[in-house]
Parts: sequence; C-alpha cells; structure tokens
Amino acid sequence: MRVRFGSFVLDSGARELLGDGKPVHLSPKAFDVLEILVARRPNVVGKEILLTEVWPDRVVEEANLAIAVGEIRRALGDDSKSPSIILTVQRRGYRFGAQAEGLDPAAPALPDEPYARWWLSWGDKTLPLHEGENLVGRHPASGVWLNASSVSRTHARIIVGRGTVRIEDCGSRNGTFVDGRKLAAPHALVDGSTVTFGSEQVTFRQWSDDAALGTEPVRK
Repeated sequence: MRVRFGSFVLDSGARELLGDGKPVHLSPKAFDVLEILVARRPNVVGKEILLTEVWPDRVVEEANLAIAVGEIRRALGDDSKSPSIILTVQRRGYRFGAQAEGLDPAAPALPDEPYARWWLSWGDKTLPLHEGENLVGRHPASGVWLNASSVSRTHARIIVGRGTVRIEDCGSRNGTFVDGRKLAAPHALVDGSTVTFGSEQVTFRQWSDDAALGTEPVRK
C-alpha cells in the first residue's frame, strides 16, 4: 500500500514514511498504528482493535497506544491539541482525517457479482450478512445460526440498510451486548464492533474497497 497525503507518502511494503521525499523516523509500533489508520480511512478504528493488532502477543495499557499516536502526530506536525490528521474519537478510538491519494497501480476489474460486504467473525467462522433483516439465533432456521447454549432460539436481528447497520435484541434470555453494553434499544454497528450474544462473542466487519488493508509482504 502506497498512499500520499499532504507532503507525506506512506509505503507499507517498504515500511517507510517519507516527508518531502525524505525519510521520517517512526518507531515500529507507531508505524504499525499509522498504517492501520491510513488503510482503514475514513473509518474509526477502535482502541481494542489497535491494541490487538499492534501488540498481538502482549497485554498492554491504552497508554502505550496514546504514546504511539503522540509520536505519529509529532512526526506529521499534527497539532496534538487540535489535530487534523490523526483524530481522536471519544470513547471509541482514532481515525485518519487527512485527504489521501492511493499510489498503487489500479487493480484489474472484479466480476460484477454479489459478494458479502458485511459479516460476523465468530471464532474461526465467517457468518455473512445480507441486506435487509438477518435473524440471529440458536434455531437452525436462523439466517445467522449460532449453535450455542447461551444463545436464544430467536436472539437478535441485524438490519442492514443503505449506509447503516443496526442491531436489536429480540427479548433474548441472556441479552445482547455491543462493546460491553447491554442493548435496550436498536444500536448502530460500525466495522470492528464487538457483539456478544449470551456468552458468545463475535466481531462485526464491514468491507470497504477504499479502507481494506493492503497485502502484507512475506517476511523470509
């Protein structure tokens, strides 16, 4: 992934940030955070997602993430009190707010066929969602079948509409939670939201051609 924003160019393949054509130093972890935010622009990336992806084998405090974000802002000349590039989204995470231009060669056109733009990740399973109503439950006839004892037969529904995805509980016995909060009313989902049905935790994902991560180089 090669992306230009302002006077900077981010090259994830070379793991290099250039400013006016000259290398700009970032620590490896700060580079990883910037790469994720740029790749998923303009979406908000939750703190838990960043912590998990940047520090996959360690339990670290949010302070580590704040330090990395501060380093990125200093490298980019982004005002920490009124940032315009790395934006803080209260109680959620961060997002990349600058205008950016992809520099990678155009990919070949993909077949014009339906594909899953929304899905739930449940362990090693991918559960596709379709536009309209998706019933989640333990009954095999459910559109999203979660065969687990803590999940009600008719547990919740996820409604995918134009530009919005909402979830609501269907009076389940053990409740539905989004990012740790129990639902009492319909709630909007964003890419990376953690949803818990009873005791079964899934991650809501939404595909975006613009925000999809580039292919990682194989390290030999």
